[in-house]
Amino acid sequence: MKLFLFYLSCFFGFIAGHMVNYSAIMYSLQTFDSSLLAGVAYSLCFGPPIVFGWLAGSYIDRYSAKKVLLVSQNSFILGVTGMMLVMLYEPDHSIFYFLLSSFFVGIAWSFVAPSRLAAVGQYVSRENMPQAMIVLNLLIMLGFGLAPVLLTQIQEQVGWPGVAMTCMALFTASSLLLLNAPNNHKRLTHQNLKQEWQECFAELKKIPVIPQLLFAAIVGYLMMGPMQVVLPQIADQQLGLENVEKGQYLGLIALSLIIGGVAAMKLRTVLPIGKSMLVMLLLCGVSLALLGSITSLWLSCLVLVIGTTLAGITVSFIVAALQTFTPEHIRGRVMSIYTIISQVISATAGMFAGALAQGISVPSGLYGIALLFVVLTILLAVKATHLKAFVRFPD
Repeated sequence: MKLFLFYLSCFFGFIAGHMVNYSAIMYSLQTFDSSLLAGVAYSLCFGPPIVFGWLAGSYIDRYSAKKVLLVSQNSFILGVTGMMLVMLYEPDHSIFYFLLSSFFVGIAWSFVAPSRLAAVGQYVSRENMPQAMIVLNLLIMLGFGLAPVLLTQIQEQVGWPGVAMTCMALFTASSLLLLNAPNNHKRLTHQNLKQEWQECFAELKKIPVIPQLLFAAIVGYLMMGPMQVVLPQIADQQLGLENVEKGQYLGLIALSLIIGGVAAMKLRTVLPIGKSMLVMLLLCGVSLALLGSITSLWLSCLVLVIGTTLAGITVSFIVAALQTFTPEHIRGRVMSIYTIISQVISATAGMFAGALAQGISVPSGLYGIALLFVVLTILLAVKATHLKAFVRFPD
């Protein structure tokens, strides 16, 4: 039952969190009419972990994932409240207040995301960790995919303030579900931040597959930012979709990621994990470029489903492998590095793609990221010997 409540809390938190991210993008596009500003707002939602993520990792290992999670989730509520006030009253300097609110959302992601990942060890044994992490990652992807569908439906019915109030309710419910969660934590010996991270990096040198998995995560998360920033514009300008239809098109991401997560649970005992990840990453990059050039709705939907399904399988494998190979005493810090990658890389790629879309053309935002995606995947395939040797999760 405790594991179910944890999953339910995560599900509520992920849906609300990604609804806030999409709100930052779509409200900027609708109200401020700027692709670049949408990219900046998105980067503020996901960029702060590059600074605060290092602190989050150490705090989780020092004080426990549960404590860090419950405290930091309040920053989500603060950020959403600021967005709601801008949406309701449209004050002078609305852009500044909206971006400041996005920054508070980014601070929340810095601590909440690694806390949830690190907390899984409180609920399952090491042997069951890969399966539990794939399920958790499925919920993450489900939240990412369902968010635009729910957002467009709620926004159509009750407007942007209603979207913000829904997010606040979900964040509150998410926190309440964790009040009685287990908190068996062996406190890390308190040192300064630099020493704790030096010890972590020294440990990682002894387990080289972990850094290679983290580099694979860097490549994989290049896909997420452009899909959130540029794909709504592709749906609008290239495919000619209306607001609700746009939400349904983006909702295909949810279906695909669900398929990918379920497939990962089935394929983790069948495929050679490391080599399969490299092939799927390459195909994800190709699909991203194709989405920028296709004008047929059905073909665009097909490519979107294939590309995001492969991304779902790959990311599920990566996060499950990281949990499997990471020692308990540095789990918070490694999960924080993963969070920094998942959020900062997404934000940077989203801002870069948004700038290309604004300055050149909307499809060029996808082309630029796709080229980088393919080049880095080839580099990883050449250098990552330990990743290629990773065949199966341990029983």
